[in-house]
Amino acid sequence: MGEEYFAGNVTQRGIVFGPGGDVLLVTSGLRPWTLPGGRIETDATPEPALRQRLYENVGLRTTVKRPVKTVTDIWGSGSSPVYAVLYRVEARSRNVELSDDRDDFCWYTPEGAIEEMHFRALEQAIERAVADRGSDPSVVPDDA
Repeated sequence: MGEEYFAGNVTQRGIVFGPGGDVLLVTSGLRPWTLPGGRIETDATPEPALRQRLYENVGLRTTVKRPVKTVTDIWGSGSSPVYAVLYRVEARSRNVELSDDRDDFCWYTPEGAIEEMHFRALEQAIERAVADRGSDPSVVPDDA
């Protein structure tokens, strides 16, 4: 029996929560709203690499928490499939500074961010990140 191996790109994306609990979405060109992040290099350590990528792409200082979902073929381009690890991320501010490869950004309520997703797997990732955030004692509730 033969084994199959993944041959494609590996990316990391963040479900980035602002200080008030809203979620950051970004877009480029005609693409729909999506989660910020990007490819991870072969020799990179995952969490620091995502933190650096987010700083480069959206100018935010963040704390990368744990992964909440993995997905395949969401951000694929052509014949190269993509495997993505989606993390819950906490931003220290809402002061976004976009890199040149992003056209726009918007902070959504978690429910609004879910509505903007075009794949059930991404909706589930946001739902899981919200639930994970709710169980994290280090997160101060908005009404505190």
